[in-house]
Amino acid sequence: MKSRLRRMACVLLSLWLGIVSNVVAAESESTGEGINLADDITKETIVGPGSIQVNTAKDILMSFGATVRVIPTSETDYDFGMSNAAPNGFLGGSLGSEFFRIHSNESGMVKDNYIRNENKIHFNALPKDRTWSFYAALEFDKVWDTVTVDERGGRDEDSSDFGLERLNISYALPWNMRLHAGFDIWHLDAMDGAGLVYGDDSPGFWLTGKNETISYNLGYFKLHENDFQLSPTDFEGSKNADRDLYAGKLQWTPIKNHKVVGFYSYDRIRNVQTRDFLDYLTQSSPAAPLLGISGGVPDVDSHHIGGLYIGNFGLAELFLEGVYQFGSADDTGLGALGLAEDYDINAFAFAADISFEFKGVFTDFSFKPHLGIVYTSGDDDPNDDELGGYNGNLNAQRYSGRWGGENTIIGDTNFVLGSILYGYVPELYGNGTPVFTGGLQNFAGAGSGRGDNPGMTMVSAGIKVAPKPYLIYKTNVNYFRWNEEITVANMVNPALGYTAVDSGYIGTEWDNELTLATSKHSFVKGQFSMFFPGSGLEDVTAALGAKSDETAYRLAAELIINF
Repeated sequence: MKSRLRRMACVLLSLWLGIVSNVVAAESESTGEGINLADDITKETIVGPGSIQVNTAKDILMSFGATVRVIPTSETDYDFGMSNAAPNGFLGGSLGSEFFRIHSNESGMVKDNYIRNENKIHFNALPKDRTWSFYAALEFDKVWDTVTVDERGGRDEDSSDFGLERLNISYALPWNMRLHAGFDIWHLDAMDGAGLVYGDDSPGFWLTGKNETISYNLGYFKLHENDFQLSPTDFEGSKNADRDLYAGKLQWTPIKNHKVVGFYSYDRIRNVQTRDFLDYLTQSSPAAPLLGISGGVPDVDSHHIGGLYIGNFGLAELFLEGVYQFGSADDTGLGALGLAEDYDINAFAFAADISFEFKGVFTDFSFKPHLGIVYTSGDDDPNDDELGGYNGNLNAQRYSGRWGGENTIIGDTNFVLGSILYGYVPELYGNGTPVFTGGLQNFAGAGSGRGDNPGMTMVSAGIKVAPKPYLIYKTNVNYFRWNEEITVANMVNPALGYTAVDSGYIGTEWDNELTLATSKHSFVKGQFSMFFPGSGLEDVTAALGAKSDETAYRLAAELIINF
């Protein structure tokens, strides 16, 4: 029956593509009456960045550009002082004392002091009638080192990650639609929302369309492909042991400065083992004994449905977002440990923010304070068959323009805080049922994305001020609490097992960024962040086996050229 339905779907898709191609062909043969032809590709929104237009003898517009970011960074007590409290290291010495100072960002695994360099070269092409478009970007994003730059992004002579970072091709379709394919930034709520659901550059296809007040964006993305491996021994038995994301959003703009967005996503996960971080570390370290919680590779179906609203009321801008996560996780392998084998996913999150623009009222320059909150539900019972800890398809609070930024400590991966790159949710912690229900695919299988995580409450207050057109200062104070109790493995002496840590105050992060524009295309940023640990985080470090409460610091600069 299933194969018959698949054949029928293929036939219908072929018919639809045939009809569309005929319509497009007919339109392309027309004289072009009524068509607003493109004449400046640098002003087009369907291609990528690049401000240098290239004149061609053909009917194709081209442009190129580049983005360069040099980021010298200095970090102190990123582990809140745990390395001083555990001089002999962790897991019986198989991990060094510096382990919790290590974190992962886009350039790789880093710690302490380093110079990150992100370079992109952008290329665009577009015919004047916009029937198709092309955008691609080459990227080098690594920490500076002689071998790294000599090997064009590799850490040694045998590796390099320099290559194609972005690809976005599109075709014009009838009814003001476009079909896109490639890997480019696509999001549900990461930029203008709270970053609760999804925003990434995973490969896939997406269909866009719009009219005067309605726009929509429907996408399919391949987050993991099992049917491509480096060795024939690496394949899974099932032909569907993949991770696929189906998502879409509908935006309605009833009047100027007010918009409502509804969104839905289905995350089909068939490739992530049930395990906690301790199990991952002991499996990865040959010198460490096999410890931790582990199970099988479950069939996880995670759905998100929700919406957001942004509206301006004079001086004030109001933002609201709510999301419900539901679904199932079957055959987790936890039944062998005396826990439930199959689970229902039942979690939620919401966010709100209000800001005021005082320019023209109290000041003659932009002065914009804001106050916001994010709440994600936590799991409150390890013995039931529900997973109540909220996870997005990717936790992306760092991308939010309201309380995010690349200068955050919590959003750049922090193993003590339990956060993974881009997110603030403590997804590495839980209460004993570490089933993956969502999260960054690059970390999937490492004990992240736990559906039993404690959830968080974040209150954010900040100010963005621009006293001059070329000078911007932004500051945010983010206050964190975890909502439910967790159990934490002793990482110094794993034989001591797990310790319960109550919900409560985790700490407060203060992020500061000063931007100086030296021209239209060149900028210098200075960044200073501190994370002040609370009593809850001190309890976490004690449970990890190295009690400490030092303040974490991050000091950085950014030298930016963008054209």
